[in-house]
Amino acid sequence: MAVADLVTWARKSFGKTISEASTRRYIKRCGYAFFKARRKPFLTSSNKRRGVAWVKSHPGWIPSQWKKVLQTDESLFEVPYGNIGRKVIRKKDEANDPSCYKRVVLKASSVMVWGCLAANGVGNLHFCTGTIKATD
Repeated sequence: MAVADLVTWARKSFGKTISEASTRRYIKRCGYAFFKARRKPFLTSSNKRRGVAWVKSHPGWIPSQWKKVLQTDESLFEVPYGNIGRKVIRKKDEANDPSCYKRVVLKASSVMVWGCLAANGVGNLHFCTGTIKATD
């Protein structure tokens, strides 16, 4: 919530005159500050269930087995324009509080990259066109 929205809400709720500058000072006096919200990918219930099932299917793995695993992932990066970030009011140590995240749903009109890592290092980063499927 932006300070302007907070002030508007307070004026309507309490019927009092309140300024944005006073609100900002009070927020800072209470130990809060303005930070850009961290982005967190939206995970569906299905994504979460599959991840938990995979971990549970490998309960007794030892380090030598994990060293044989090649982990891959792709990411979609949006090209920022306009207002590039929601600000949140939080304390410095609340950076990982889920209520301070900006939930994002990936969009198709972005740059897709793919990469991998293993026990012996990181692979190259590849720029992709179109979509990526598990069979690709």
